[in-house]
Amino acid sequence: MTTPISRITASLVLGGAVVVAAALAAGFFGRTVPFFDSLAQFRAHLTVSLFLLALCLIVLRSVAAATLAAIVAAYAAVSVSPFLVPRPAGEPSRPEPSKTALVGRGPLKLLQMNLRYDADPVRAVTTIARLDPDVLTLQEISRRWVEAIEPLRADYPYSAFCGVAGAAGGVAILSRIPFVEEDAACRAGDGFLARRLDLGNGAGLTVVSEHLVWPWPFRQGRQVAALGEDVLPKLQMPLLIAGDFNAAPWSATVQRYASASRTKPTTGIGPTWLPTRLPDPLRPLVGLPLDNVLASDGVRLVSVTRQDATASDHLPILVTFDVPAASAGDVAPARFVDGAAAR
Repeated sequence: MTTPISRITASLVLGGAVVVAAALAAGFFGRTVPFFDSLAQFRAHLTVSLFLLALCLIVLRSVAAATLAAIVAAYAAVSVSPFLVPRPAGEPSRPEPSKTALVGRGPLKLLQMNLRYDADPVRAVTTIARLDPDVLTLQEISRRWVEAIEPLRADYPYSAFCGVAGAAGGVAILSRIPFVEEDAACRAGDGFLARRLDLGNGAGLTVVSEHLVWPWPFRQGRQVAALGEDVLPKLQMPLLIAGDFNAAPWSATVQRYASASRTKPTTGIGPTWLPTRLPDPLRPLVGLPLDNVLASDGVRLVSVTRQDATASDHLPILVTFDVPAASAGDVAPARFVDGAAAR
């Protein structure tokens, strides 16, 4: 016999499953409705919640509803799992297009870091020295951070900064590899900085440091639209983009950015933004994969791995990659002056 309490419980669980399933489904239409793309950022969390609600529905003997909930959750899980399950070290993110000799220096290392503008710099500087990357892409780099990394500048003689005077800092690229001086772009309002590296023998690689603002109701969508119209399509290939996108790799925001830049989001990184107010064991479970690495054809990613936490609320990402010779530098470079491209 069904009691009123059990009926109320079943109704609440069923109602919760409907709401969560609707939020999950809406997240797949983020290109159409910006609010839906904000929901998509939490697709992994909603997926776990819906699986748990499906189990509750089975206990409550609502088998049909549980089956539908499980199907929706499974579909959502397929879309997020490649980005949340870390790739084994050394496994390429995509097949190498051709077996050609490597350009210039062979495998290189790029370290992506959101420094957090007000964080203690000691652990970040120590991490950079320990990992010894060839290139750094940095976000939230304020004037105090410029001073803090000054001891590292001898190892990175080529540097570019954009929007450092802003309240939350700007973006930067530091490199041991020379820049192509005529090829640069700085869009401080869009958290965008690009420099092309001279790999030698006429070959090069465009590197971008990106920092987007938060999703709707903030202006993240307008940033991507502006960059997609004026800047991203004109970047010279091959191209490697790293940064804090404040958006998950499965979101419409990152997918639109990737389409405009002719790149693909890298899988196998996992959550990189970890809430600081939770106990350490719980932080990775509720974190978000907001720091992304996007690579074009012509860049072979050997490994992409999260590193130990610094004082920032974002984890560093170490990228090991190479540039096959056949794909290096076959597109005429774009020269940027005050944010406008010129040939």
